[in-house]
Amino acid sequence: MCGRYSQTHDIGELIKRFAVKPPSMPVHPSFNIAPGQEAAVIAGGAIKMLKWGFIPGWSGGEIQEGFINARAEGITSRPTFRTAFYKSRCLVPADGFYEWAHSSGEKVPYRFELRDRGLFGMAGVYDETTHTFAVLTAAANAVVRCVHHRMPVILDPKYEPLWLDMRSSDTEDLLPIFRPYDSALMHGYKISAFVNSPENNSPDCLKPLLP
Repeated sequence: MCGRYSQTHDIGELIKRFAVKPPSMPVHPSFNIAPGQEAAVIAGGAIKMLKWGFIPGWSGGEIQEGFINARAEGITSRPTFRTAFYKSRCLVPADGFYEWAHSSGEKVPYRFELRDRGLFGMAGVYDETTHTFAVLTAAANAVVRCVHHRMPVILDPKYEPLWLDMRSSDTEDLLPIFRPYDSALMHGYKISAFVNSPENNSPDCLKPLLP
């Protein structure tokens, strides 16, 4: 799964990396983005600020707690996400995500990022009427698997335009891009329990835990 992530780059870097227009609203870097918070997503050639926790518009308020993740496997057959998959896909900009390992009854946090610490786009879906989004997940690659069996779908940059092109609805083209991200381009490391609280939002969330 993906239950916490970061996007610490400034707006200029977001605009350059994802080739979008400057947003009309403020977009602030965050070291510890948690479910229920507003975060930037890329859709329709623009940056949107949406709440992390997908609620389909057709639910009519019946769903109170949004879905932070959507399993990539079988997403086209799940009523909750099927329409969004075909009509409102997005990229969720990030530069790292967090997972927790269980050791001696304790939850130990780890951070995973690209080796160059650059921005990447996680595949997402959103709903315009509820202003919410979810991050797609798939089987973990070799780097993440030592901590958790699932990870966010990080798209190879060459597939980002295809994912964002709503004219493309051919599942034979879209589903293969859900493969685990290349392990050779990623690394992970243990961090402090400081990140455990969503209220903590500073560079200390990124610091490796000293032996």
